Amino acid sequence: MYRKELIDILLEHPMTLQELSERLDEPAKDVADDLHHLQKSLRHEPYRLEIRPARCRKCGFVFQADKMTKPGKCPQCRGTWIQAPEVVIHEQ
Repeated sequence: MYRKELIDILLEHPMTLQELSERLDEPAKDVADDLHHLQKSLRHEPYRLEIRPARCRKCGFVFQADKMTKPGKCPQCRGTWIQAPEVVIHEQ
């Protein structure tokens, strides 16, 4: 039921891991684990999970798209003004 709820929440509505954690009243680590599992199980469903990568708001550096957690600082400019990655589910 919990992962089905994640699909309903994220369907066409991008959210960060922290926003999801607050909405579900669950620790961010647990939500991240569930999202990783959901990403694998959606291969057999008519949905696709997309991770919009984190990026530095100072220099525009774009982080890897497979990370769901917010990085501490930018490797390019060492800035800490980082936009957190967002997760969204699209119907195929």
